[in-house]
Amino acid sequence: MAQTELERTRECLLRVGAALLAGGAPGPEVEEQVVAIGRLRGIPDVRAAATPTGVFVSTTPEHTVAFEPVTGTLRFEQTTLVQDVIDRLVAHRLDPSAAVAELTAIEQLPPSRPAWLCDLAIGPIAVGICAILQPTWRDLGAAAVGSLLLVALVNLSRRSPLVRTLLPLLAAFAVTSIVLQLAVWWPLDGTLRTVVSTIAVLLPGSMIVTGMTEIATGAAVAGSSRLVSGTVQLVLFAVGMFAAVAVRGAPLTVLTNARADDLNPVAPFVGILLVGIGIVINVAASRPAIPWILAVLLLTFAVQYAGQSVWGVTLGALAASAVAGLSASIVPWLSGRPLRLVVYLPAFWLLVPGSLGLLSTAQIATGRADLSAVTGAVAAAVAIVVGTLAGSAAGRALDRWLGRRAPGRADVAEVPDVERR
Repeated sequence: MAQTELERTRECLLRVGAALLAGGAPGPEVEEQVVAIGRLRGIPDVRAAATPTGVFVSTTPEHTVAFEPVTGTLRFEQTTLVQDVIDRLVAHRLDPSAAVAELTAIEQLPPSRPAWLCDLAIGPIAVGICAILQPTWRDLGAAAVGSLLLVALVNLSRRSPLVRTLLPLLAAFAVTSIVLQLAVWWPLDGTLRTVVSTIAVLLPGSMIVTGMTEIATGAAVAGSSRLVSGTVQLVLFAVGMFAAVAVRGAPLTVLTNARADDLNPVAPFVGILLVGIGIVINVAASRPAIPWILAVLLLTFAVQYAGQSVWGVTLGALAASAVAGLSASIVPWLSGRPLRLVVYLPAFWLLVPGSLGLLSTAQIATGRADLSAVTGAVAAAVAIVVGTLAGSAAGRALDRWLGRRAPGRADVAEVPDVERR
């Protein structure tokens, strides 16, 4: 292979790896896909190493390494186009130079929805999660009011680096303050549940689970960095809650974790529809992807809901995460579109708050956890990790059995937390 062609291919692999990381793919899966593409393009010595902030690629026997940083995040509509570029690269219907040009155009693609509309979608997400965790009219109203404060802070964080850095702390303080004040005017049985429901879109629960997943698959550096980052964010949320309680001069016992339910049993399913609608607006999903996102989201929740009713929270989370991974593998065949990542991400985001492990984690952060809360949080996280790995393995086995994909293409199934703002 000529040196110029080798350089073009390396640049293509770097850009592909960075785009996958920006779209939410985990380090190990990015490495697999970059290596697979490189070998299919005639580079047997390609090596790759991915971190949350960038990807290293070597394409020569001397192992000269190049680095491509991740400079931002991609919207769902962009992620779908990136996967389409990868599909055509694997199928030899696109050369590396053209792929780099297309990836550049995708990165510069203007949003199909205004930023203020994406921010307002936080409201339905908060109310929907509250309908799952604490389905009462009073709590739904409190979550709706709190989400308006959250929308304002997220919007402000785009213009202020300081607010962006302290967003977890400020969000927890503002939402906790308004929920505790509303609890004075009308009774709220589980203020902690209402607070968690409102700020769940920002909580690092899925980042922590993804870090554990990456460590389990051998990516200790990437997994450890996510765990540390998630823990720091969790501390900031806890400080915000502490500050809101301290300003009121109240004890931490005002943050209660008592479940109340005075709505129809279908309320959680209405809630999941609200979550789905909010997510597809918030992450700017393309129109063809929306019905598939909602279908996988509903299926995942139905399995989780039934599993928790029969087997308990931990096994319900395990079954739901496995089903989400497997169903995300089937969608590209049914739809004819590269939608695996974009349909799995919303289901994954749902699993963490819906498993109640998030509530246990919040109790740990506020210093009000007993041994059962600690074990509950760990068990929920481990269950999602195991289910995610099992769903990924089942999806790959199904791919091989049906023979519907090009040889060597990597599967992206374990999904991390991404910025959805």
